[in-house]
Amino acid sequence: MPLFGRKKDKEYQEAARLLSEGRTEEASEKLREFLDKHPDDANAMVSLAVALVQVQKEPTLDSPKTQEALALLEKAAELKPRDPVAIFNKGVCQRSLGLMVEALESFKAALEIEERLPLAILHMAEINYELENWEKAVELARLALVRDPGIEGELNWVPDAMRNAGYMDEEGNVVNAPWEEENPDG
Repeated sequence: MPLFGRKKDKEYQEAARLLSEGRTEEASEKLREFLDKHPDDANAMVSLAVALVQVQKEPTLDSPKTQEALALLEKAAELKPRDPVAIFNKGVCQRSLGLMVEALESFKAALEIEERLPLAILHMAEINYELENWEKAVELARLALVRDPGIEGELNWVPDAMRNAGYMDEEGNVVNAPWEEENPDG
């Protein structure tokens, strides 16, 4: 799930609405028109990059749309170096391309700017799960959940990671979990 910057401009809002409704082709056209008038608008660059990736059924690194999306995200990050939105979305794009190590680096960079990004932490937890880094996946999942309890429904993979990490037995009982030692009385 991407993060978008918020703008008051009606043209931008219309494009962002189209994008959120899944009307990515229309949104892309509106965003291109907006960027023609406002070529240094980082938020519009991020939104267009998201649209360019979403419009592809299976984005690939050699796709011109993917290359344009990554270039837009780089430029947006340069224009707003203290805003994590472009870097976060770069991580989302990299993850969709299967560039897991690069995606982890992007999410870490976004967290260096804004440490309270539960979606970045969630992505990092999921990537670590996919890479079979069980302990790190569980650690990050716990942190993401603390920062945003609303993501609990996204964590259906955690019991499997906990079993693989040796933190849960086959009956579903928590055993040998490092956080259990933090507060042995419960």
